[in-house]
Amino acid sequence: MNKEVQFKRFFGLTSNITDVFPRSGARLLDALITGSLGNRTLGYFLYKKARQKAGKLKQFKNILVVADLNIGDALISSCGVEALRRIFPDSEIDFTIKNSTRVLIEGNPDISSLFPIYNHAPYPTANDLSRLNKVLAAKDYDLVINYCPMISSKFFGGKRTISYNLMASELMKNERIPGSVNNINFQAYKFIGTALKDFIPPGFLESFKGAKIYLSDEAINNAQSFLEENEIALDTPIVMLNPDASAIYTRMPFDFQVNLLKRISDLNYNILIGAGHVEKLIEQRIINRFSDDERKRIIVVPPSTDLDMYAALIDFSDAFITGDTGPLHIAAARKYSLSTGKGLRNRTAVFSVFGSTPPTIYGYGSEEKNYFPANQDAPSKTFVAKAVCRNISCINKMAKTCKEVRCFDNLSVDEIISNVNSHLTTTKRFYFPKERSIFAQ
Repeated sequence: MNKEVQFKRFFGLTSNITDVFPRSGARLLDALITGSLGNRTLGYFLYKKARQKAGKLKQFKNILVVADLNIGDALISSCGVEALRRIFPDSEIDFTIKNSTRVLIEGNPDISSLFPIYNHAPYPTANDLSRLNKVLAAKDYDLVINYCPMISSKFFGGKRTISYNLMASELMKNERIPGSVNNINFQAYKFIGTALKDFIPPGFLESFKGAKIYLSDEAINNAQSFLEENEIALDTPIVMLNPDASAIYTRMPFDFQVNLLKRISDLNYNILIGAGHVEKLIEQRIINRFSDDERKRIIVVPPSTDLDMYAALIDFSDAFITGDTGPLHIAAARKYSLSTGKGLRNRTAVFSVFGSTPPTIYGYGSEEKNYFPANQDAPSKTFVAKAVCRNISCINKMAKTCKEVRCFDNLSVDEIISNVNSHLTTTKRFYFPKERSIFAQ
């Protein structure tokens, strides 16, 4: 039985359990899954196994990092590349990613060679794996770091491979420890240090601030032109809303989004709304609930917009609101110019709204002690619905099959609006035209 079938059967079963027993079923699954996968004995075994695979080599000349397959996963896995570069500054560190994410990752100085070889998600196809095989055959890698749970370590044959299992065990263990920082970016970075403890330099953990992306001048200029063509007032804050997500369990409910956008509109801010790619035309259905006059204040970012231009528009925005999906991690990442290496504005407050998935793993928060802040010079905050059935199995939102979507029960629009408005009314110095330049002042 292949991994795709195994995952679908397992998470289908967990969905059936919470369909029938929402509250008690969730507690049972949390206890069973975090108790087994987060078991300290298992963690010690995986840690020991990783150290054994590292062996007695004092230097790894050629390292391959294999990312998971979604957009956000490429950014998350790039944090592991940064960790490896900190440990092995002179090594060749290659990185395999999904093709569509190349425009965000290309130019990262931590990467020696970038291979944008995957075309599908969340499961790799035979063609994806064939291209990965060619990468493996082209160079004698001393070490492979596999972040993709859909690719078995057996795939890499006799190569020294450290797999995602150690990081997954750490994530599950931390879910049982109140106050622990369990953010996926931080753990992707820390995981490398845990596996290669004998090699880490001083200040290894303290140096990590979050993911980074690199944007071309064309993407930045196109974003700036888009704002000018749509007569976005540069002395007024820009709020950008991403209405879509890869699964119904992480996509904010339609009526909730309409209400949220109406409340933002009442505050007279500039509004950008992204287009739906999974839930196509969701942005049009949302703005159709507004009057003609109200629609004039809402600018739709076309679905044809390139991913790097979309990222640049986020950087020009003063607040970004989204569910748990790839654009959340794009918003949280530090943005740099591909041509100069200089930082861009990086003043976007990141507000994420969580339904099913574990908020401390995928969310960002600059004030809560058990959250990791977005890599921005602005606050970040996660708003969590009070879903009685939420449990750790919801981490795989793509494989869940729940009959009733309770994920966003008891979610407050008022709390989100209060935080967004509070930020935008107390940081006016960021809104003057001179602060709208490409690079931070």
